[in-house]
Amino acid sequence: MNNLASVNLVTILTILFGFLLVIPALTLHEWAHAWMANRLGDPTARMLGRMSINPIRHIDPVGTVLVPLGLLIFTTMFTGIPFTFGWAKPVPFNPRYLKDPKRDTALIGIAGPAMNVFLAVGASLILLLLVLVAPNLIFNTALQTPWGASVLTGLGASIGLFAYINLVLCFFNLLPIPPFDGSRIVQKFLTGNARHYYARLEQYGMFIVLGLIFIPSMLFGVSIIGLYFSVTAQPIFQLLTTIEARTLFISLTALLG
Repeated sequence: MNNLASVNLVTILTILFGFLLVIPALTLHEWAHAWMANRLGDPTARMLGRMSINPIRHIDPVGTVLVPLGLLIFTTMFTGIPFTFGWAKPVPFNPRYLKDPKRDTALIGIAGPAMNVFLAVGASLILLLLVLVAPNLIFNTALQTPWGASVLTGLGASIGLFAYINLVLCFFNLLPIPPFDGSRIVQKFLTGNARHYYARLEQYGMFIVLGLIFIPSMLFGVSIIGLYFSVTAQPIFQLLTTIEARTLFISLTALLG
């Protein structure tokens, strides 16, 4: 009973910790959108208080709380590997303030994912520095993965998870589905009716994404989003940290129990 209670406590703490890592990643993502819009001449977001690092100003009840927390609970409890993504309230901007609306809209759109890349690189540099000066803080050499890599310590897994979450958020938001940031970039290259009808997809965007996440998994046992991250976030994570994503995953599993 005590062992079960201990595992449950570790699982709960892992879920909460993973959720807390998502909040600054999403907050700074939205801040970057607001900063870029203001920089390009549109004060809308700044005047509405969105050029802020206060998470409360950016929280979307569904995208910032229910979806990330729900995914963390589901993946941690049923797979042993904490995994999540989410979104915050879209940052408003007014194209009429922009000198080149098509170009500047794309720049505003890419600012958020660029911030997530910056955070991932920063976390990776910290990880690499600690590996050089104090490797025992990052690797538990007493434990090995089946492919011979040392398992990460709690500190190493935490820093690695923050880097990985930011890469996931970057590529998730680059999906070319309105209203995600990738659609702002795509719109730069569309004109006339194509641009109009593409923009109208925004009202169905969340349903399209949720369908991509759940329908292929339920019908065919294939995770389209998982495959997407396996060829985007995971190889870049390994490039930045020199640690394979599967080593991070198995380290998190080991820490759970």
